Amino acid sequence: MSAEFAAGFNDIPAPVANDCYGRRNIMDAGIKPIARGMHLCGRAVTVAMPPDDNLMLHAALHAAEPGDILVASTSNDRHSGVWGELMTRAAMARGLGGLVLDGMCRDSAWIAESGFQLFARGTCARGSRKLGPGHVNSPVAVGNVVVQHGDIIIGDDDGVMVVPAADAAALLPLCRDKLAKEGARIEAIASGAPKPGWLMPALEKWNVA
Repeated sequence: MSAEFAAGFNDIPAPVANDCYGRRNIMDAGIKPIARGMHLCGRAVTVAMPPDDNLMLHAALHAAEPGDILVASTSNDRHSGVWGELMTRAAMARGLGGLVLDGMCRDSAWIAESGFQLFARGTCARGSRKLGPGHVNSPVAVGNVVVQHGDIIIGDDDGVMVVPAADAAALLPLCRDKLAKEGARIEAIASGAPKPGWLMPALEKWNVA
């Protein structure tokens, strides 16, 4: 999957992609942007780490290409911040598109102001080790969704959506069609037609009088 093709999803909101993919592959609501207005779109570089260790996250940071999104599992660690200001500065210098972290970060105030797109479980001031082991670009489970290297990650204020690379080409036109239909519906509401056309037929099947 080329970075150019992945960028085609840049204007697709996570809820739209999720609707068009059968309401599948949305990460659980515990993974949130550390500041409102953050937005992710890019190819996944996956990272698996043991608790209290970020060695493989450093490795992935320097292996990823510009625009890529790091997607990291911390093996359910909630007691150490595995990402902070220095790693953020390095990621920005390399032009990475952001990070989805099934774990904790620190230096969050600086990161929120930096413009780096970070989605995480929360914050923890305690640092972590750099001992390993771990994996880069092997399948990982993050936010109860399996993510593989090269999948497309879409993140916004509503959550993080994973688009499998194998399905991306078929999904993109469906998303664009849904956006067009929603735009038409918005215009209809603005013109005084707030009731959607599907509502009464859906209600009539419940009329058993």
